[in-house]
Amino acid sequence: MITLRHLQCFAAVAEKLHFRRAAEQINISQPALSAQIAQLEETLGVLLLERTRRRVLLTPIGQDLAERANAILRSVSDLEEHAQGARIPLSGILRLGVLPTLGPYLLPHFLPEMRRRHPDLKLYLREEAGDRLLGELASGQLDLILTSSAPASDQHLTVVPLFREPLWAVLPRGHRLAGQDSLTPADLAGEQLILLEVGDGLREAALTLCHAAGSREHPDFRATSLDSLRQMVATGLGATCLPALYVDAEARADEQIVVRRFADPPPSRPVDLVWRRTSARSPEFRLFAELVATHLPDVVTRSR
Repeated sequence: MITLRHLQCFAAVAEKLHFRRAAEQINISQPALSAQIAQLEETLGVLLLERTRRRVLLTPIGQDLAERANAILRSVSDLEEHAQGARIPLSGILRLGVLPTLGPYLLPHFLPEMRRRHPDLKLYLREEAGDRLLGELASGQLDLILTSSAPASDQHLTVVPLFREPLWAVLPRGHRLAGQDSLTPADLAGEQLILLEVGDGLREAALTLCHAAGSREHPDFRATSLDSLRQMVATGLGATCLPALYVDAEARADEQIVVRRFADPPPSRPVDLVWRRTSARSPEFRLFAELVATHLPDVVTRSR
C-alpha cells in the first residue's frame, strides 16, 4: 500500500535530485529514505529514478508521478490546514515567501501585531526572488507570498493588491541635484543609474524611469542588494533609486548619501499578496491581507 510517507520521500528526491539533501529536507536518514523509495517502486512496479554514484535522474514515468505525488501532498496539506483554520483562524503553520528587497523593511510594521492577535500562528519565512516565489507557491512549498511580479491573468492564483511602494532618488554627496527638495524623473536626464542585478520589481520600475527621464543604466556597475547599491552611491560611482521602505529604515539616516523624493506621481512598484486559488485557507489569507494593509507606514500608498 502506498503511504503519504512514500510520497513525501519521493517528492523530496524528485525536487532535490540528491538523496542526502532530500533526506535532510524531510528529516529522515538517507538509508531510510532509500528504503522508502525502493518500497514505492516495488509497489508501483515501475522504476521512478535512475541512480548512479554521481547523479539522480527521474525516469519519464517518474516525472509524471512526481507531479501527481505533489498534487496529492498539496491536497492533504490543504485538508489539514482547512480543519485547523476552521478551529482557530490564522493558527498553525503558515509558510510566507517574501522578496529580499521587501521583507526586512515591511515585516516589522505588522508582525508584532500579528503575533499579538494570533499567538497560535507559526510563521515560517522564506526570502527569494519573485520568479522563485511563484514557483514555490505553485508547487505547494509556500502558502502565500508577498511579491511585485504576480501575473494578473493567472487563473490559478488569487492576487490581492496591498500597496504601491515609491522609489526615491539616492545621490552622492555633492551631486548637482542634492540641493533640490524633490525631483522629477526629467531631472535625471543624462544620468547613469546603478541598478540591481535582479528584478524584485525594482529593476523594472527603475528602467521605466530611465526611459522616461532620458537617463540610462550604468554600463559597468550593478548591485546584488539594496545595501550594495547604497554603498556604491556613497563612494560616488553614480546615482540610483531605492524603495521607500528601505529608505525609511536604512538609507535616510546614512550621512554619506542624499535621498530625495520624486514629485507626484512618483515611480513605484506594486506589492501584492498572492496565494493559490484552490487553497482552503483563502478566508484566513484575506484576514492576513487586511492586517498588513492596516499597518502600513506613510511612505507607501495603500491600494484600493
